[in-house]
Amino acid sequence: MRINHFLAAPRFDRFVCYPESFGHYYEDPAHRENRAAGQLTAYNWHIVRSGKGCVRIGGENVELQAGSGFLYGPGTKQSYYADDKDPWDVRWVHFNGPGIGGLLQDRGMGEPWLFSWVGCERLDKLWGKLLTFGIPSLQGGEARLSAVLYEMLAELVQNAEGLEGITALEQRGKIIEAAEWIRSHSSQPLTLEEMAAAADYSVSHFSRQFHGLIGKTPVQFLTECRIVQAKYLLVTTKLPVKEVAEQVGFASSAYFIQRFRLAEKITPEQFRRLRYG
Repeated sequence: MRINHFLAAPRFDRFVCYPESFGHYYEDPAHRENRAAGQLTAYNWHIVRSGKGCVRIGGENVELQAGSGFLYGPGTKQSYYADDKDPWDVRWVHFNGPGIGGLLQDRGMGEPWLFSWVGCERLDKLWGKLLTFGIPSLQGGEARLSAVLYEMLAELVQNAEGLEGITALEQRGKIIEAAEWIRSHSSQPLTLEEMAAAADYSVSHFSRQFHGLIGKTPVQFLTECRIVQAKYLLVTTKLPVKEVAEQVGFASSAYFIQRFRLAEKITPEQFRRLRYG
C-alpha cells in the first residue's frame, strides 16, 4: 500500500522548511529506491514503524527495524529497500528550506544518517498529523504545514539517537585490518583504490572511515609507514638514500627526501648521522 502526497512550491518562499512530498508505505515488499548522486535535490527522511528493510552504505546493507529511521541530505546517492518477507511500514517526507542545514547540523550529508526514535512516540503522532494535511489550503495551510514539519525536525534533533553503532565494530575491524594490510604492503606502489579494496569499501567511504578511526588519511598513513621503514634502513644499513627510497616504496629519492624532511624536520642523511653518532 502506498499513500503519496505531492505539493506545489509554497507561495511564501521564506519558510524555514517545507515538504515537497510525503507519504506512507506499508505491506509493500516491492518498495525499493536507487537514486544516483544529484538525482534528488531535497532531504529524504523516513521512519520505520514496523517490519524491516535495508539501507545501503559504503557497499554494505544495514538492516533497519521498528523504531529506527534514516535521513539523506540533498543530492546524496540513495539506496534502500523493504524486506521481501517482512516489508517495513515507513512514513517519509521529502523537504527543503533555507533554515534546515543549521538545524540538522549536516546530518545526512555525504551518506545517510541512521537513527533510533525509540521512546519518542510524539514523533510518530506529528507524522500522523502531517499525513492528515494532504494538500494544504491556501488560507494559512502552508504556514501550518511548514510549522508541523519544523516541529517534527526539532523533535528528531532533540530526541533521536544515531545508530552509527550498528556496524561500528565491524567497520572498526575492517579498517584496522586494512591499516595492517597497508603497513605490510607499504613498499609496493599502492593506490587509494587498492587500499579501499582491502576493506571491501568504496574509496569515498573507506577514506572517511579510515580518517575517523586512524586520525589520518590512508595516503598519509601509507607515507608514515614508509618513513618508519626508511628510518630502520637508514640506521641498520649503509644503503644509499636512493636505494632506501626505492625499497620502502617511494617513486623517487627527491620525493622521499621531501616527505622525510616534512615529517622529521631533517633530511634522511642528517637522521642517519644523528642516529649513528
